[in-house]
Amino acid sequence: MLNLMRRHARNWLMKIILGIIVVVFVFYFGSMGGKQRTERIAMIDGKPIVYVDFQREYQNMLDMYRQRLGQGLTEEMLKALNLKQKTLDNLVNQSIILKKAEEMDIRVTDEDVKAAILSYPAFQGNGVFNERIYEQTLRTNKMSPEEFEDIQKKMLITSKVEDLIQDGVKVSDQEIHDLYLMQREKINIDFIQVSPQGFVAGLKPTQADLEVFLKAREGQFRNPEQVQVKYLAFMAQDYAATTKISDAEISDYYERNKSQWKKGDKVQPLAEVRDRITAELGQIGGMYAAADEAKKAHDTIYQEENFDAYAAQKKLMVHTTGLFRISEAPPEFKPIADFVKIVSRLEKKEISRVLQGEKGYYIVQVAARKAPYVPALKEIGAEVEKQYRDTEAKRLAKKGADDLLVRLKKGEGLESVAKEKGLKVMETGLFQPGGAVPRLGASPELTEALFQISEKKPYPEQTYLVDGNYVILRFKQRGSVDDAEFASQKNAIATYLVRTKKAEAVKSWIEGSKAALVKEGRLQFTRDFKDL
Repeated sequence: MLNLMRRHARNWLMKIILGIIVVVFVFYFGSMGGKQRTERIAMIDGKPIVYVDFQREYQNMLDMYRQRLGQGLTEEMLKALNLKQKTLDNLVNQSIILKKAEEMDIRVTDEDVKAAILSYPAFQGNGVFNERIYEQTLRTNKMSPEEFEDIQKKMLITSKVEDLIQDGVKVSDQEIHDLYLMQREKINIDFIQVSPQGFVAGLKPTQADLEVFLKAREGQFRNPEQVQVKYLAFMAQDYAATTKISDAEISDYYERNKSQWKKGDKVQPLAEVRDRITAELGQIGGMYAAADEAKKAHDTIYQEENFDAYAAQKKLMVHTTGLFRISEAPPEFKPIADFVKIVSRLEKKEISRVLQGEKGYYIVQVAARKAPYVPALKEIGAEVEKQYRDTEAKRLAKKGADDLLVRLKKGEGLESVAKEKGLKVMETGLFQPGGAVPRLGASPELTEALFQISEKKPYPEQTYLVDGNYVILRFKQRGSVDDAEFASQKNAIATYLVRTKKAEAVKSWIEGSKAALVKEGRLQFTRDFKDL
């Protein structure tokens, strides 16, 4: 039935829209397809999620961010994105949704898939499905019709599952009004600060105090284990020259990334940026080639335990680091977020898995280790005394602030208590909770406390550490809200709340299903995502 559709469509102009379709699916579920390898990372009801699928998903997401952000994608951003965890979650969530859909007998027919594909504007010309556009778009994205149709089928099944979960989601007028107040209402608070610095001068630790302090915190002063590693580097630039790049690939890359080729308001012609595109595609191809070579090397070295011999045979340079703290990666490995954890688990002469860096791949072998140790007090006496003073002053400041809060809750006045302790009562002025507090700063715990206090309950349950000081809050005043503005925004707020609650309902359902499957032994993780 769908075969008839596959005979139409070759217009590369619609590839971007298909890309959006695939991006949505990859972000939520991951792509489908690919041959299974025996290296399993999870099992759900005996069905494996395999490493090759993880690799494909991770690379898809990485390429997607690189295309969208270009040079703006920094190493810090990549760490914050936590793509490996997202990739594993995508694959597991996809499997859970499809498994639950099967249990609920939720089905999608070939006719449903056909109708969905026929309705995509991306595949239409003059408002009518165009087979030539369809097939060309798939070819441009290196996807077979069978793979794309399989993706569509799973998306439709997922959509049906979501509809069932979200069907009962509603919001009340009170919820809408509460959110409006949270977004618009302003408050004014008084506060006092108890600083640890006020306690430092009175601290006179003895030698015995410092000995006890060091003994109790040996881990804090311990010089960590040191490691020396050897490694082989497979850099993309060394393989880029062997990558064959066709004119069609260059043209396609140019069209997909036109925003990169602007001079002022105009897009540079292909001829002017051809060399840059060729270099970028060469780098991308070089990364794939470097990955293949690194994988071959790893498999051989792992089986034959011949790290140096393999390097000599393949004329690869063996790089050697100096001794470094296990907690601090050498400069060349800092971009690899989990490098330290991986190396810390390796025995001497043991090799790592293939590690992906920003510009290539690495295989690391531990060459030597130096055990951790705690220096004697005479070697680090000044640092121990400083830490003792800071820790004890902070403890005394917290105790002092907590004691004051108890007195205030019993009815003593803030001004009289502050005067007794030589503290100043300060006022924020009216402000909207949610960000930094005027004259205090930002703290998630402090922000939460602002929603707990009121005229009837002027003090929060505890004191809060903000910018090194312990803070006691007192509610003072609430600003007025604009009822007319609320009426004008009520529908928009309701729409936002419904959308948010629906997304939370789906997320909660998936997490609940996942927990139940794990508890029943039907979902098992055979590898930690940090080791992937």
